This record gives sequence, C-alpha cells and structure tokens, in this order.
Amino acid sequence: ISFSLTEEQVSAWRVNFYNTPHNRLAQNVCSSHDPMQVALNSPVVQNSLGSGVKTWHTVTGPGKATTGGPGWICTGLDMLRLAMDKHIPLPVNFELSASHLVFYHKLERCNYFLIKVCELLESGEPLEGRLFRHLMTNALPDGGNFHIFRNLVKKYGIMPRSCYLHNSSIAKVNKILRSKLREYASCIHTQFTLKGDNKDLSQIIKDMLPKLYNVLVICLGEPPVKFTWEFFDQKKRYQCLRDINSVNLYDMIVGSTFQLDSCVSLAHDPRASSSYNTNYEVAHSSNMVGAKDHIYNNQPMEVIMKIIADALIGGSTVWLGCDLRHRFKAKPLALSLKTYMLDMVFGIDVGNTLTKAERLTYKESRQDSTLLLTGVGFDSTEQSVQFSTITASALGKDATAKSKTFTIDADWLREYAFEIVVNEKFVPQDVLNAARQPNATPLPPWDPMGALYA
Repeated sequence: ISFSLTEEQVSAWRVNFYNTPHNRLAQNVCSSHDPMQVALNSPVVQNSLGSGVKTWHTVTGPGKATTGGPGWICTGLDMLRLAMDKHIPLPVNFELSASHLVFYHKLERCNYFLIKVCELLESGEPLEGRLFRHLMTNALPDGGNFHIFRNLVKKYGIMPRSCYLHNSSIAKVNKILRSKLREYASCIHTQFTLKGDNKDLSQIIKDMLPKLYNVLVICLGEPPVKFTWEFFDQKKRYQCLRDINSVNLYDMIVGSTFQLDSCVSLAHDPRASSSYNTNYEVAHSSNMVGAKDHIYNNQPMEVIMKIIADALIGGSTVWLGCDLRHRFKAKPLALSLKTYMLDMVFGIDVGNTLTKAERLTYKESRQDSTLLLTGVGFDSTEQSVQFSTITASALGKDATAKSKTFTIDADWLREYAFEIVVNEKFVPQDVLNAARQPNATPLPPWDPMGALYA
C-alpha cells in the first residue's frame, strides 16, 4: 500500500473545509478557547450531582483530602484517614503526611532498582533487552500501586502532616537520583563484566545507598523517628500523643480497625488474552526488596460493580484504579461518557468507538490514576447509577477543590475503571477463593494492566 500526500489533495481538503460554515465557526471558537471546554456538555456537568439518583450511601469523616504527594499515596492515606475516625475523633482539618511515605518510597526504590540491575545481569539480560531498557526508563517512577502502598505503610507506618512537611520539588530530587542510579547501573555492569560474578556487588550497593540517602535528606529533610502529636478533636478537647513513632501510630489507631492485609485486589481486563477468575502478577512492579509484586484477580465488570456497591453500603471505602486521561484535562465535577460533545465541534466521534478491550490492546487506555470511592447513588429501580469520590484525589494539586464532591457515572466506571481494592468481607466467597489461589499468570511490566498509578 502506498499513499503519498499531494498538493492537489491538500488543496481540495482546504476548499471543502472553508466551504463548510460549521468548520469556520469551530475554528474561530477553538483558536481562542480550550477545545475541550468548548465541547463540554453543560447540562450534564451542571446536573452531575445526583442526576437520576434517588438514594445515596456515603462514607464520610472529618479531615481534608490528602495532598502533597502522588495520587496513589494520597488515595491510600485517605482510605486510612477515614478508617482512623472510627477509633479516635480526628480534628476537622486533619491530614496525613504524604511526604513521609514519599521519602521512604524513593529510598526503597533506589535499593530495589540496584538489586534488580544485578538480577538482570545475572540472568543474562542484554543491555539492549526490553526488560533492562524498561528498568532504565523507569529508574525512579513517582507512580505506584496498592501493593507498594501497603508495603510502605506496614514497614514505615503513618504520621500526621503537621509532624513532617517538605517544600522541595520532588521533580528536582528525581532528576538527581535518576542520574546517579543510571550511573551506578553502569558501574555495576562494569564490575560484573570484569569479575564475571556478583561476589562484590553486594558491598558495592551498600556503599552506594548512603550517598542516595544523603541526597534525599538534604532535599526533603528526614521524617522524625519519634514525634508528639497535639490536636483538638471534633469536640474541641485537647489531645496529645507523646513520643510515638509512625508504626506505633498505625498499629494503635488504624491497625485495630482496618487491616491492609484484609484487602483484595480485583481487576477487569476484558482482552481475549485474559481469563476471568485468574490471578495475574506484574513483573518488577514492587518498590521493596523481598516484597510481592502487584497481583490481582480478573473478574467480570458486573461482579466488580456489585462488590463496589456492597462495600460502600457497608460503610467501607473502595480504592479505584482508572484511566483519567480521557477527561482531556478539563475539570468538570463529573466523570461521564456524556461530558463531551466532540462530534459537535469536530464532526467526528472521539473516544467512543473502540471497546474497552480494544483500547487496552491498541494502547488507547491504561490505568494511570487512583480515586477513593466514598459514595454510591441508586435510582428508583435500586440500580447503582452514580458514585462519588473526593476531588483532591482526582485533581491532585488543585487545593481549591478539596471539599467538593466529584461524581462518577456508572457507565463511565464500566469503561474506564480497571482495578479495585476492597475489604475481603465484601467479596463473594467464590471470588475470594479464586483470588487466594497461589498460582498467578505472569505479565510483563509494560502491560497496560501493570501501569503504575500517577
């Protein structure tokens, strides 16, 4: 097949374009306004709160939606914060420290990266091999998943934001650390090539890690080993927890009512290559040496939708992994398949033609963001038609929207939600049995279902 563009063809297209009044109007408007805002379906956006909903079930609690870190860490901490309120009356403006987990995530990832370099060299992976190139490209990602979050919290605990803040740009820290990690990977490869074995590599890595630690502490400051937490609770009573550490705080206040190990990861991957009721494990998807990689059980979407609704009715939040890229950067307080009318602007349908499986196959879609579902709305037939979350988890750094409700249509969820993490008591026994099977089908780290959340 050969099709070369000619001047005559482009000229004909130009004449057809300007002979259509709609095209000229769209050009005038979009040249001075955001095309995505122009394409917004205003009635859908304006009626997003409770449209068609007769009954709401919500999980609420005091405090602010967590900010100051990657979305997956903020989502996880919001999940824990709402669980904490069942044990202790939190202050109205309470917020957990995302910076605390960011610090240790970076430190653990540095160690994980260097160990993985050694493992790949020992396995005979060539420098131009896809696994090695993927590791170099993703030397120190900001992204993560629920398993990474669980690893961090179980090892390093949690702390109030007032006890540890940092102002440095993590992007600048990442540049320094990534540069050193790739330099160290070269040193490890040189040593391995000269010696032909890994006998000295362990000591080499031990010498490298303190230097990386120093960079983190210089730029971010070190999270306190012990701290005192003083606050006034919801009833204006003074509270003080003295000389505690982050692991103690988690064990005392969260661990007694909410166990991270009781959470189950379920996903919906409709591709023909994926089977339902099967576990999948994404290679090189951890951040901690010795910890498990990202594992999920694949289920039909309707099974997942019912589990979400049951959990929210039961007063438990749900971690949701989804694709937010299809919001096209605009910020209406709703996620709906009807949010945009792109065909009215461009004369073509955009984003609605491919199936969910086809979008995964052709790299049009992948899970890239997390939300914490906190409510479900039912219509008059008792069908779940809308869900709610806190806006800060969806909009990240948009601090002005912390207190608002962000709604999600059920139809949008079916198309762009890929994974949930939920307490196992809301999972049917047959699904739970499938998720507990010891065997898992391996997936490469570049599979769209293994993409790290931003």
